[in-house]
Formats: sequence, C-alpha cells, structure tokens
Amino acid sequence: MQLIVKPQRLPFVYTWVAVAAVIAGSYALVFLTDPAPASANRMHWYVARASGMTSYILLAIAVLLGASSSTGLWDRWKLRKLTTQLHQFSALLVFPFLFFHLWGLHADTSVPFPLPSLFIPLHASYRPMAVGLGILVMYGWVLLIVTSYFREKLNAKVWRTIHILAFPMFIGVTLHGLLSGTDTGKPWATLVYAIPCALFLLVSGRRLFVTRSRRQPQHPKQREGQN
Repeated sequence: MQLIVKPQRLPFVYTWVAVAAVIAGSYALVFLTDPAPASANRMHWYVARASGMTSYILLAIAVLLGASSSTGLWDRWKLRKLTTQLHQFSALLVFPFLFFHLWGLHADTSVPFPLPSLFIPLHASYRPMAVGLGILVMYGWVLLIVTSYFREKLNAKVWRTIHILAFPMFIGVTLHGLLSGTDTGKPWATLVYAIPCALFLLVSGRRLFVTRSRRQPQHPKQREGQN
C-alpha cells in the first residue's frame, strides 16, 4: 500500500505545524508557570511514556492493516478502501507522537538524553542497545514515508522491497519497548505488547500461506475449468 497519496500531503504538513505549536506552547507554559524542576520532569516523563505507547500502537495498526490487506482478508466484507485509509493515516500519525516521545525524553532531565543520544544508535547511556534499536526503527519508518512520497517515480520492485521492512521494524520496535520501557511488566503494558504481537503472528502466517498458494502451479484440471 502507498502510505501517502497526493490529497494527504497537505494535511500531513498541517499536522507538523500543529506539533510545533504544541511543543512551543508547552515550553511557554512551563516558562510562565515556572514549576519546580521535579514537577516539570514528571510532566515530560508522562509525555514520553504516553506518546511512546501511542506511537507503538499506531505503528502496529499500520503494519497489521497493511499486511492483512495484501492477503485479501478485507475484500470479503468490502472494507479494503476503509482499511487502506486507516493504514495510511495511522502510519503518518506515528511521526507526531514519535516526535513527542523524543521531546519528552530530551526535556526530562532525570535521565539525560542529549540530542545525539536520540539520533545516534548506541550513543545513549541508558540501555544503549534497546534505545539504539528504536533509533534504527525510526530511520526505517522515515524511509517508508519518504519513498511513499515518490511512489510514482520508483520501480515497483524497489518500493515493495523497502515496504517489506515494516515487518522487521515491528519486531524491532516491540523489542525496543520491552527492553527500554519503564512500564514493561505492568499488566496493562503486557496487553499493549501481547495483543499486537499475537495478531502480527496470525497475519504473517496468513500472508505467507496466501503467497505460497499464489506461487503454486495450478493443476491441469483447474486450468481446464477456467477455460
């Protein structure tokens, strides 16, 4: 599926304008109210946690809808158009919440996250392997979005090869959340990770089955029945 079509490009820009306005307004609020450092850090910590979980759920929705649509699952109920739109918008909404996640980590001074630690793998002092895995997934998702902008100009095989990266990226971001998240182990967080992972295994299995079925040569009797 193409993540960005022409009618969605301008709203995508508006989304980033809104994100910048929220960030600027948050800093202005902190500056004007002058909260204690502990209170400010707690607010940024909540922002990082909530936006991180939200971006994970949105990425999971995008991957699951994209993978399941390619198997023809939604065609039975004539929901392909709706699931395509949900796939596209959830994929795009990953970035605003991902940005809030990075901003919350950087602004919370209780655990230092200087800018290089947010963009350079293995640079962070806090669980560098897990954080680095999340950074790699972020770059991979950026690649998917950018190539979607130029979908019409890319070779179809190249674009599909890049697009299939969504599968290892989902695995990577799940490991990132489990290994670096402070909420790992809590019952609600377990469900947040377990449900998408279970659905991912089911959808991946169905996709593999459908792909193999399409590649198998038809029996002579089947070909005669189609003629």
